[in-house]
Amino acid sequence: MKNGAEHWYRLARNPALALLLDYDGTLVPTANTPEEARPSPEVLALLTELANAPGVTCAIVSGRQREALDEMLGSVAGLRLVAEHGLWRRGATSWFSTASVDMGALDELQTLLIPVVDAHPGSRIERKTGAICVHYRGVRRSRKEAFVVRVTALLEEWLRTHPEYELLDVIEAVETRPRGVNKGGAVAWIRERAEPDVRCIMVGNDVTDEDMFAAVGTGDDGILVGPGYRRQTAARWHLEDPAALHTFLRWILAVRIDETVQDESGLPSPMALASLPRQPCIEPAPEGRGPSLLAISNRLPHLRDPSCPAPNRKQNVGGLVSALAPVIAERDGLWLGWSGNTIPGDQASAVSRDREASPPLAWIDLPAVWHEQYYNGFCNRALWPLFHSFPGRIRFSDSEWNAYAMANEAFAEAACSLVRPDAAIWVHDYHVLLVASALRRRGHTGPIGLFLHIPFPGADLFEMIPWADGLLDALLEFDLLGFHTPGYVANFRSCVARMTPAQVSDDGVEHRGRTVRVAAFPLGIIPESFQEPADPSTAEEIAALFQSIGSTQLVLGVDRLDYTKGIPERLLAFERMLQLFPSWKGRVSFVQVSVPSREDVPEYAEQRQLIETAVGRINGEHGEAHWVPVRYLYRSYGRSHLAQLYRAARVGYITPLRDGMNLVAKEFVAAQAPEDPGVLLLSRFAGAAVELREALLTNPYHTEGMARDLDRALRMEAPERKARHAALLATVSRTTALTWAADFVAALEAVRSAA
Repeated sequence: MKNGAEHWYRLARNPALALLLDYDGTLVPTANTPEEARPSPEVLALLTELANAPGVTCAIVSGRQREALDEMLGSVAGLRLVAEHGLWRRGATSWFSTASVDMGALDELQTLLIPVVDAHPGSRIERKTGAICVHYRGVRRSRKEAFVVRVTALLEEWLRTHPEYELLDVIEAVETRPRGVNKGGAVAWIRERAEPDVRCIMVGNDVTDEDMFAAVGTGDDGILVGPGYRRQTAARWHLEDPAALHTFLRWILAVRIDETVQDESGLPSPMALASLPRQPCIEPAPEGRGPSLLAISNRLPHLRDPSCPAPNRKQNVGGLVSALAPVIAERDGLWLGWSGNTIPGDQASAVSRDREASPPLAWIDLPAVWHEQYYNGFCNRALWPLFHSFPGRIRFSDSEWNAYAMANEAFAEAACSLVRPDAAIWVHDYHVLLVASALRRRGHTGPIGLFLHIPFPGADLFEMIPWADGLLDALLEFDLLGFHTPGYVANFRSCVARMTPAQVSDDGVEHRGRTVRVAAFPLGIIPESFQEPADPSTAEEIAALFQSIGSTQLVLGVDRLDYTKGIPERLLAFERMLQLFPSWKGRVSFVQVSVPSREDVPEYAEQRQLIETAVGRINGEHGEAHWVPVRYLYRSYGRSHLAQLYRAARVGYITPLRDGMNLVAKEFVAAQAPEDPGVLLLSRFAGAAVELREALLTNPYHTEGMARDLDRALRMEAPERKARHAALLATVSRTTALTWAADFVAALEAVRSAA
């Protein structure tokens, strides 16, 4: 069985199935007038069979008035009806309204429209209960454009004083309807009344059906009927015309009634829209030109400052930058991200480029409200705590989710203008999880990969997201999904197996006729960069710090300020060690470097205050005139500073409560002197612990246990320290930032070859 047919067979056989069908142009062919578009006896018989098939819920979701639907379809027993795009719904017996309507306002609008329509033969006004639709199919072609401009201008003027309504362009018509009333609401209504674990198939033909397609869950699917596939659409599949839909629906009936129907005989298998020519919303890069690889991330490697020459711009340092920059340069690629600037309004800026940067950059400015709701909001108050397993810190907001979706659309829009449709795109991290879905809707056919730099949670946590189905569905639009560890891969696979009908295999997921490869790609560092001689310009500052701690043993923590890093827990364990092993008093100093992060987010300001309060208390209770137990440095250091600190430390105290990887652990290993290395005390909940098994692993949630592990690390003899370090250094040197990037890009390009 072909992949597409196998997908539809599984969906058709689901115990509970809901079919939501548009009427005009979908179930029946489009006609010159609504009165001519009537269902044939064969269509009525088909709907009767569908509405009464075991486990099937069948609904007609139309913009037509309820009286028209009643007259044409009311005799079909069991068929649910939705009229005027969702304003009216009919369950088993009677109609009910979902919103109140200002009839006087619509009367006023109709009065304004009548002279314009009367002056243009072939146009007409369709007055509905809660909407007015102006049809112009019959207007002469030479006058049609002028008529549409005039009517649209009149409607827009009226809408300025009636914001509770919105304007909608439909096929050969323009309509104003109550804001918030759309076909997407019908999907939720059908789900509530269907059996548990229902799967939905939404079928439509024009822009009013996009609200249905947007409500598609992970186990559902949307089909666009007719030529509309050339526009931007959230549907994934296409059927030629209503006749093809009738044949498809009869095949679904046959599959549900007769278990021996197990192939695609008689099935006009819907074609995947990604395989059809589409109309991108932005002029794409010409075929054969443009970057062959585009990286997309929220942040860029340079902090943008147009007044500053490229070589002097402040560089973001970190594993992603050092790994990605070379692979982009080698492939003449481009890196797209947010500029760091915010702008007024509610739209992202046009894309800008800097070809002189290394690597070449492209960026967009985001509206200030998006930055607050998308970045500070959904990214850092919902995804970040949830993916790191901190459910008590999660906050969900509809407006923040909407801003997240709009920001992802903006990144996809910019990407379409930068690369040709078949270019490889490498997307990075949790800020842009919806980008592949947005790119596919814009007609991108090239391979798209995602690497997630943070953990991926188990299904119990992931299901807490109110939009979990849509988010998981968007993730399955990628061709390649990369995670740091096999454990995160297993978590993703368990979410797919539990929440979707997709088929999970050893190295991927079969979903909607596509194969999504899922694998672990542990990120590394550039080890040699932490073994270079100290920069003389940093020597004085570092010497002053070493002089302040004297001859005591150095315990070093280096982290970005974040509640996931476990800094308060680390401080308590250090204090507990002094209580359990008082001989260390005056002989050990704990230096904690906290790099400022997200200072405009209240939760992070609270974390900083908590840490500083704990440092003050510990020093006050345990310090002596000649000895300060803890030195807290709230600042960032360059690589040369850090390498010297790492090398001087007897213990690398790296104990996050949860971390995707934690490259500081690998940096500490790389910086050590092999003849007298320090000990890596590493949280077992850091992704790096999967690779760095020779580290001294500890549980940061167990204060006394971590205190005893710290004592053990400080007492460890040279032979054991050397043996552990040699094994750790071999691991760090084997999987580097460069091999990580090369492996991922090779896997992404293999997707193209397989296709």
